[in-house]
Amino acid sequence: MQEVRATLQKGTIVQGCYRVEDVLGKGGFGTVYLVRDLRVKGKVFALKEVSDSSKEGRDRFAFECEVLKRLDHHALPHVHHVFEDDKDRRAYMLMDYVAGPNLEFLRRQQPEKRFSLSEVLTIMAPIVDAISYLHSQQPPIIHRDIKPANIIVPSVGENAVLVDFGIAKEYDQDETTTTVQSCSPGYGAPEQYTRGTNIRTDVYGLAATFYALLTGSKPIDALSRMTQLTNKGADPLEAIKHLTPHVPLFVAEAIERAMAINSNERFATVQEFWQALNAHPIQPLSSAPTTPLPETSPPLVHPLTTVAAPMIAVYRRPEPLPTRKRSIFPILFTVLALTILVTSVIFGILSTSSPVGSALVTRPTHPSQAAATHNAKSTATHPATPTLQPTSQYPSLATAYTGPIHNNPAQIDSTMLLTQVQQNGANFTGYLILGAALQGNGNFTGTVSQDKKIQFLVEAFANHLPLLFQGQINADGSLSGTYCSARANQCDYNSGGYGIWRVAVKSP
Repeated sequence: MQEVRATLQKGTIVQGCYRVEDVLGKGGFGTVYLVRDLRVKGKVFALKEVSDSSKEGRDRFAFECEVLKRLDHHALPHVHHVFEDDKDRRAYMLMDYVAGPNLEFLRRQQPEKRFSLSEVLTIMAPIVDAISYLHSQQPPIIHRDIKPANIIVPSVGENAVLVDFGIAKEYDQDETTTTVQSCSPGYGAPEQYTRGTNIRTDVYGLAATFYALLTGSKPIDALSRMTQLTNKGADPLEAIKHLTPHVPLFVAEAIERAMAINSNERFATVQEFWQALNAHPIQPLSSAPTTPLPETSPPLVHPLTTVAAPMIAVYRRPEPLPTRKRSIFPILFTVLALTILVTSVIFGILSTSSPVGSALVTRPTHPSQAAATHNAKSTATHPATPTLQPTSQYPSLATAYTGPIHNNPAQIDSTMLLTQVQQNGANFTGYLILGAALQGNGNFTGTVSQDKKIQFLVEAFANHLPLLFQGQINADGSLSGTYCSARANQCDYNSGGYGIWRVAVKSP
C-alpha cells in the first residue's frame, strides 16, 4: 500500500501558485493551511486538504465542496476552487481566509462563561438566517453540526459566520442515514445516533447552542438523555431556569421545546424557533458583562482533533450588515455645545451652531438584520438612515430585475419583477410584480447604501400588509435577500408571508 504523505511543509508550492505559509489546524481527515497566492501580492487563502486514501472518499469531499460553491450568503463559507492530487491521494478546497475566534472560545472568556440574552440574539441572528437559507435550498441542505465552536466572530467585519460543513448533506426524505461517528456530543440531535436526519436536526443543534451560550454549560448528550429516559423515565437535561434564572420563561421554554427528544415535538423550522425567541421585547441585562476580544485574537482554528469528521476552519470575509448601535448623537451634541461655550468664553465670541443629527428608522428584527460585533456587545435596533450623497457615490441600480422568490410559511416558489426602477442618490422607486400564487404587487420606495446594502418597502396590496425587502447587491450585479410582511416598519410574522428572494438584471 502506498504510504500517505505527511503534512505539507512551510514553503511548499501547491498547484504552482499557492505557497504554504502556516498550518492552521489538523484533524482526523486532513489539514488546513494558510497559503499565499503568488500571483496576487498580499492575497492569502485557506487551503483545506483531505488525506483520504480512497478515491470514494475524495469524490465525497469534492461533492461537499460543490455544495458549498453554489451557496451565496454573508454568514456562510465561500469556496473558490476544488482540485485533486491523485499522486499523493489528496483533495483540496480553496477558501477565503479571515481571522477571528470561535464563539466557544469567546464564551469561555466571559466572567460566568455565558452571554446575556440580548447579546446572544444579536450574535446568532445572522447564523439563524444562514441556516434558514440552507434549508430553503432545493433539496434542503442540513448542516448537522451546529455548535459554538463552529461559529466564527471575524476580527474584521461585523457578522458571525457558520462554518464546518464536513458532515453537511442534502436532505432526501426517502433516504435513511446514520451519522453516529459524525455527531458532536451535547449538540447532536437524538436521530443522529439512530436514524436519518432532517431539518429539525438543525433546530436541535441551534437550540443546544443557545442553551450553552445562555447558561454557560454544554447540554447533556442526547444519547445519555435517551438512555436515562428509557431507564428512569426522567429527562436529565437541566432546566434553563435553574441554571440561569434571569432568562425569560418564554425563551427557556422555546429552547427546551426545540431540544425535544422526539423531533416531531420540536419547531418545524428555524424560523418558527426564532419567532418564539423574539415573541416579546428583550431588555439588555447588565448581570452578565462580556469580556472584549484580546488585541491579539487567538487562531481561528477550533480543536480539529476532537472531531472525527472533516472540518472547515477558515472562511470568507463576510459583507457587514447594518450594525445595531446605540445612538451617539446626544453625546456628540453635548460635546459640541460645550466646545462652543468654552470657545465663546475664551475668545469673547458668541457663536451659534445647529446640531447635526440623523433621522432614525425602525428596522425589522428578522435574522438577516442583526450583526454580531467582536465583543458581542448588545445594542439597540435602530441603525441610521444613510445621508444623501451624490448618485455617483452609490451603486447604480438597473431599471428592471427579475428572478425567483420563495415564501417560507407556504413553501411556495414563484417569480418577482422589479420594474420602472428610478434612482436618485441613495433613494430609488419602482414597481413590484409577483408571479402566480403570491400577492403583493405595488409601488415601492427604498434606499441603497455605499456598502451595497439595499432595502425597499412595497405599499399595501388589498387587505395585505406592506412587504419589506432587505438584502444586498452581489458581485455579479444581482440583488438578493429576505422579505417579510411589515407592520409599522417591523416584520409581522404572524400576519403575513416571509422568505428569500434573488433577482438579476432583466434583459432588454
